[in-house]
Amino acid sequence: MLNTWDFISKLLPISQYLKDYNLNNALCDLLAGITVGLTLIPQVIAYASLAGLEPQIGLYSALCGGFIYAIFGTIPELNIAPTALLSLLTFQYVHNVTFGNTRAAIMLTFFAGVVELICGILHLGFLVDFVSTPVVSAFTSAGAITIASSQIKSLFGLNYKAESFINVWKQFFLHITGIQLWDTLLGLSCILILLLLRMVSKYGEAPTKNNRMSNKPSKSKQCIWYASVGRNAMVVVFSALMAFVFKFHKQTPFTLTSKVPSGFPNFSVPLQPIEANNGTNGTTISQMVAQLGYGIGVIPFVAILANVGIAKSFANGKVVDASQEMIAVGLSNIAGSFFGSFPVNASFSRAAVSSASGVRTPLSGIYTGIMVIMAFTFLTPYFSYIPKPALAAVIICAVVVMVDISITKSIWEGNRLDIVPFLVTFVACLISSIEVGILVGIFVEVCKLMYFTARPKVIIKQINVGQSYLRVTFTSSVFFSSAEHSREKILNYCLDEGRNIHIILLDCNRIFELDFTAGKCFESLVNELQTRQKYVAFLVSRSKTVKTLERCCTLKIDVFKNELEFITATQGEPATISICLLFRIHPGQRRRIHQIPFRRSLAHPQAQPKMQ
Repeated sequence: MLNTWDFISKLLPISQYLKDYNLNNALCDLLAGITVGLTLIPQVIAYASLAGLEPQIGLYSALCGGFIYAIFGTIPELNIAPTALLSLLTFQYVHNVTFGNTRAAIMLTFFAGVVELICGILHLGFLVDFVSTPVVSAFTSAGAITIASSQIKSLFGLNYKAESFINVWKQFFLHITGIQLWDTLLGLSCILILLLLRMVSKYGEAPTKNNRMSNKPSKSKQCIWYASVGRNAMVVVFSALMAFVFKFHKQTPFTLTSKVPSGFPNFSVPLQPIEANNGTNGTTISQMVAQLGYGIGVIPFVAILANVGIAKSFANGKVVDASQEMIAVGLSNIAGSFFGSFPVNASFSRAAVSSASGVRTPLSGIYTGIMVIMAFTFLTPYFSYIPKPALAAVIICAVVVMVDISITKSIWEGNRLDIVPFLVTFVACLISSIEVGILVGIFVEVCKLMYFTARPKVIIKQINVGQSYLRVTFTSSVFFSSAEHSREKILNYCLDEGRNIHIILLDCNRIFELDFTAGKCFESLVNELQTRQKYVAFLVSRSKTVKTLERCCTLKIDVFKNELEFITATQGEPATISICLLFRIHPGQRRRIHQIPFRRSLAHPQAQPKMQ
């Protein structure tokens, strides 16, 4: 029963939060949920347009994430809803389908959730570790630049179709003569206001940042903080009021958002084939999946990568359960697909706002979800007054902070070789697409990893103790990919530079894994050195490595447990010495597992090796 309860509490983290949940926690979560809602609602409307969908789809997409993550999530600051990067990727995969981009986005959400859920159940979070920080930073920065570039047309009131970064700017300069003055003034003014409100945030302070009443921030600091975190809502509402006033006087100087239907989203099954009607051919589910293509894999991969990374940033030193995070995001997407959602995941900006608001538990997402319900129930008739330049400004200011320029300096100073995957990924994302850039970056990193695996560092040093010898130290495990290279390097050094030294000690203490090919290469190395009248011995402290050498080598090899035994054995008189290697298996217990006889010319008769 205890194991069952532990399993349930791990699968449903809400059961742990409810134990100690009190009025103080509820008030903090309520404030954080409302604050995030003020940031979230204008964002998701803008991100819906970025995905090429209707504004209400953005609100539908923000419905289930808060409720589902409150039950299955582990990080209080995270809020699951549409993000800029996933919106851009959604647009790339659904805008050219034949069965409707809205239906395609919903199907993509369902399949992305299924993939994320399976990855969480199978504990496949380790796959994220194959994507290095330079690659993540590169495709995030490139994605932010691409997103900001895609909003240029709405910012200046232009109308053209373009997808990639290069085509967007090419079309912009081709249509530059059609720039709308009022749209441009409004868009640039909104950007300026948003950036200024972001900058003044450092002069404000959250009301719940400190629980002590004596240290409670002043009213002015609280007002500055509220103005900063609610800047998106303020700009959108003010722009909508301006548009309403102009329209009341029969003028429409701004390009406005299309009319948004009100009401709760319809519950529908995301996987439904299109039946043939009026002579038109139907579309099966398999045909729909084929049109979605690589998006079914790329969308969940990016979502997992971003979600786990943001979770680690706000974990405050705690260990992040990556599998549980994947389960929470997967269930959020699956549930959302039944209510007309497009793919969602956590956002760093919303997490930062939630953290600054003094959030205590993931239950704050419930209050944010209630705000979203109120928005598409009561406020949708007024969304049609929101100018598109204002939404474009919100998107641009939201993604501009994702461009990480400073990391290039850190990478260059830390390890200059890492700048290669960064630049390759960044350029590939801009020239081609985000998913191609990610794949190219991972390929470059895997190639780099394979190169260093195939070319491990081998330290060769001459030791002058009694009879001089060469100590060859392997700094890592030896596999088939690196065995031949290591053999040639050691052989060339010993035969050329170390030709006057006839004793060679191969230090294998740092070899944790040794495969069959590597063992045969060691046999070949020993054989070639022995034919040139050189004595070769092994220094091994791991029984597993000793057994691999025994099975792979047909020659008799000398193995020592430590270097002192080796030095003692090579400075005695001619004798037959039996070295018994003793390994500690359990505390207080020793076992004799290997015995190797050998004869050597010893320089000092009085120096007999001590038998173990």
